[in-house]
Amino acid sequence: MPDDNAGMFAPLTPEEAKASRAAGPAKGADKVPILPVPERAPPVSNFKHTKHGAPSKLWPYHDAAGRLLGYAARFDYTASDGTPAKDVLPLTYCDLGGTKRGWRSKGIPDPRPLYKLPELIARSDALVIVTEGEKAADAAAELLPECVTTTPMHGAKSPHKTDWSPVTGREVVIWPDHDEPGASFAQAVAELATKAGAARVRVVKVPADWPSGWDLADEPPAGVTVETLRAMIEAAGPWEPPPKAPAGQRRGMPPEMLAFVMRDYGLYHRDPDTGDTLLSGPFEVVAETRDSTGGSWGVLLAWKDPDGRRHEWAMPRSILAGDGTEFRRVFLDGGLFVAPGRKARDMFMVYLANVRAETYATCVDRTGWHGRVYVSATQTYGDTQGDPVILQGVTAAADTKPRGTLDGWQDEVAALAIGNSRLAFALSAAFAGPLLYLLNAESGGLHFRGASSIGKSSMLTVAASAWGCPVYNWRATDNAAEALARAANDALLCLDELGQADGRAADAMAYMLSNGVGKARMAKDTSARPVMTWRAVFVSTGEIGLAEKVAEAGRRTRAGQEIRILDIPADAGAGLGAFEALHGSVDGDAFARRLRLATETHRGHAAHAFLERITAGDLDELATAVRAGGDRWKAEHLPAGADGQVQRAAGRFALIAAAGELAATMGVLPWPDGEASRAAAACFTAWIEARGGKGPAEVTAGIALVRGFLEAHGMSRFEPAWETDATGQPMESRTINRVGFRRKDALGQWEFYAMAEGFKEMTRGFNSKELAAELVKAGMLLADNNGKTSKSVKVPGHGLARLYHFPANALCDGAEDA
Repeated sequence: MPDDNAGMFAPLTPEEAKASRAAGPAKGADKVPILPVPERAPPVSNFKHTKHGAPSKLWPYHDAAGRLLGYAARFDYTASDGTPAKDVLPLTYCDLGGTKRGWRSKGIPDPRPLYKLPELIARSDALVIVTEGEKAADAAAELLPECVTTTPMHGAKSPHKTDWSPVTGREVVIWPDHDEPGASFAQAVAELATKAGAARVRVVKVPADWPSGWDLADEPPAGVTVETLRAMIEAAGPWEPPPKAPAGQRRGMPPEMLAFVMRDYGLYHRDPDTGDTLLSGPFEVVAETRDSTGGSWGVLLAWKDPDGRRHEWAMPRSILAGDGTEFRRVFLDGGLFVAPGRKARDMFMVYLANVRAETYATCVDRTGWHGRVYVSATQTYGDTQGDPVILQGVTAAADTKPRGTLDGWQDEVAALAIGNSRLAFALSAAFAGPLLYLLNAESGGLHFRGASSIGKSSMLTVAASAWGCPVYNWRATDNAAEALARAANDALLCLDELGQADGRAADAMAYMLSNGVGKARMAKDTSARPVMTWRAVFVSTGEIGLAEKVAEAGRRTRAGQEIRILDIPADAGAGLGAFEALHGSVDGDAFARRLRLATETHRGHAAHAFLERITAGDLDELATAVRAGGDRWKAEHLPAGADGQVQRAAGRFALIAAAGELAATMGVLPWPDGEASRAAAACFTAWIEARGGKGPAEVTAGIALVRGFLEAHGMSRFEPAWETDATGQPMESRTINRVGFRRKDALGQWEFYAMAEGFKEMTRGFNSKELAAELVKAGMLLADNNGKTSKSVKVPGHGLARLYHFPANALCDGAEDA
């Protein structure tokens, strides 16, 4: 039988294919937009998305002549976890090949028109307001009818693909969303409008205390009126590109800098009285840095260590507010000589505080995606369309720097994961982090649980080797855990030895990591510090699972938490521990040692190759391809009738499978087609079996709790009220902390009857009524003739009572609760 997984990324639909392999040509398109839309085209209201259904809102896009080109369509739907979700997709009328035509989710070819283009052209004297999205543009038009409002298709995702020539000679005001992506959007649009010849471009400054993410379609804050909004537009300052000095000239160098000179041996301070003083070894001031809002100013510095290796560091100038220890530590650690002594230190700080550069760079404070650019600790990927984007204030740790070669890693590490489901799944997860942002997916992780010495650590070292990142321990403070997660933003975090962590700390840390948000803290001036956020995939190991670790602290994991952290049995069931194929090694131990040696020799190349290839193409089409691959995996492997929690978990398995297949398609992973899909399927099956089936986790846990109570206390806390002696008289019994009664059925097996309060104790931590109904469905609890979960029972010596009746088979751990 052919393997259905082998074609996970082939054949691709046109909107999937373009970016799926950087080195290869895209497949021929079979959805070609017909522009403009023919008059006889069927109404778009007939269109239904295969996944999201009918659109809830349509925004038409026209050409300059007013002819319809297509729509931006909003889809409101319910996600697999039961929460409301939305998506905005393009719709165009397409030639589907042959004689077929129809509406499809296909974008308008570049350059795309601006929203409300005919009105923009007709009202040539009106002020142009640019918002981030059609909904905000419509709201702005109602609030400010004297202006003409517009937006680029897809909002902040790709304004550079829009034709901005209609704003030539016009006054443009940009009203961004009140968040970091909004600030980036405003900068990009301002530059594009300026290049298009806009007469004047201004950007509205939204007050800092307004709600995060606020836009013109939202309810205004208390006290804000339309006149307030008009005043904000009037106060909007003109946008100016960052000034750049002419080549070879230092911009605005203060006079005191004449006392410093950089020579072959280093930086000197010249004093006519005492002579020249050496302050440091030689280095280069590459650029001045600042963030997209004009803050966090600093300088990008570069130098070579004694071995001739180049180091770069984007130093924030705020670091100079202290005594200089921090920046001196970075230089010394990177092999740059720094002169000792207070005088030399003070002069060095004066130089760094005043030095100017010829060029500028945009700085960011964390790794990961920033708009269309991915920033790592050592490199930036993607087209910055202007100033380079660099990471400020962070230097790469020594153990994150690449070693060996990519070819060596592929041959000696990645190739050994073929046929090993756990290894291949963990390694596929290493490539899922950069896809979270593109797919708007949530953070989450994998936890491989199993006995000691079966190869669990191999999964961590293999996954970590793709990035060259360290493997950390679960024993960490809140501050440390937040720092680790933020450093792994849009990347990979590896955690070992869950068993060593405190139960409460592990519960809090796991929830925090998967939620992607750190603690709110107060600054010294009593204001709120910015809350750390991140998107990350993490891989963890331990001899016990998260639920068992949390139970040590007397707590219970939440179902949502268990879905975000997938607890997978590490033993692959082949008699080789975590492995199934040893690739020539004599045993599992030798294979694990072989992997560890190989990951120490070759590491840190694969993720960088992956980032280079995914940023070389169209990110929107890449996201579509990955999403489609994941949907195909779910259609193949998600069991029918699966609970919403299982469906949500299947989405994470599918994402990791798609990430592995994409890395293989791009030539980063040396795997055959379908290898990542098969590994994900094996781990998904093991996960379902370990959790107790495809039903809700709360039900499975509740049933296990009740069964465990009967097993532990059935003979001690249930009074044998129906037992008689040889003469037929009731037997005397003393039951301490009685929760109910017991008697033998016709086959001589014990059945149990719990009183109302006793049943609440048995189901503590759960909704007793809801769990009783599930116990009836599972056959563990017998309802009365009217369908009620308790029944009237006459108990000798106690009279008639409403009791919960557990038959003898309630102690059987059968498949009925799956």
